[in-house]
Amino acid sequence: MVLDRLSSLGVKFTTISDRIHVLHGKNRGRSPYSNAVLVLDKVTALFDSGCGLDIIERLASVVNIDLVINSHSHPDHTSGDWLLQKLCRCDIKVPYNHKKSICDGDRLSLRLMGQAMAELWKTKGLSITGFRNFIPAGSYKEGEIIHLGHVKFMPLYTPGHLDDHYCLWDPDGDIFIGFDIDLSPFGPWYGNVESDIDAFKASIARVKAIPFRTYISSHAKPVNRHYFEKRISRYEKVFDDRDNAILGLVPLDRWISLEDITMFSPIYGYDYTKPDPILFYYELQMIQKHLSGLVIQEKVIHEDNMYRRKLHGR
Repeated sequence: MVLDRLSSLGVKFTTISDRIHVLHGKNRGRSPYSNAVLVLDKVTALFDSGCGLDIIERLASVVNIDLVINSHSHPDHTSGDWLLQKLCRCDIKVPYNHKKSICDGDRLSLRLMGQAMAELWKTKGLSITGFRNFIPAGSYKEGEIIHLGHVKFMPLYTPGHLDDHYCLWDPDGDIFIGFDIDLSPFGPWYGNVESDIDAFKASIARVKAIPFRTYISSHAKPVNRHYFEKRISRYEKVFDDRDNAILGLVPLDRWISLEDITMFSPIYGYDYTKPDPILFYYELQMIQKHLSGLVIQEKVIHEDNMYRRKLHGR
């Protein structure tokens, strides 16, 4: 009944089991939107709310959402929280890490973008998602179990993409929700200051060790285990591909700045002669993390905020 009504309203979804359904976000679930996971059980729950405010309105007109679980702080995953709180008076649970900033646009902007970029991001990046402040009813962390009735989920702390990123595992149904370990062709994203490549790699390794059959992510279609193995292999390889691309931009015979390397846009492939300060910031953050790793590997030398490739044997 619920699913038929949602379908009649144009809400697209993929059914994973009789109780778990993936709602397709606008723009095919790509930023500034994401897919959401609807659980129809004794507790009607929605995992993330960034599918689009119009979809949230249609959803709330059909079924009352009792509980929203946010996977992490990025607003393409939380933008519908305020509207669901208004329409359904639902409880919202957020990751214990950074629980005070995930729900507040001012704090979130400072945390993710720093003082210099916070206001611009709040005006041009945050607003495009439809985000508004909301009030969490509580938080969760690893070691707890989210009981929804017949279905239960175990939160797994998987930082790297963001410091408060969690995945959810339904061990009884062999279902794993990886959220922004998203298997996208673009590869892993780690463009905020608190993002961390090593932590991201460790989180991926942890996910691969979980015995699930179905993998759900926030920006791609659900896949079975066989396709997950293929996709995650390509996804992980992007770290090394970016290392090599960035290393190739560091000269042997002269110094180069982080900003000049970013202008080559080895990650986004963007022409920064058409300024996009937010995208430039994201790319700069990711390149800086790779350069730090290349310095540790003794492939690059870093002095006075400048970089030069290290000659072999020196």
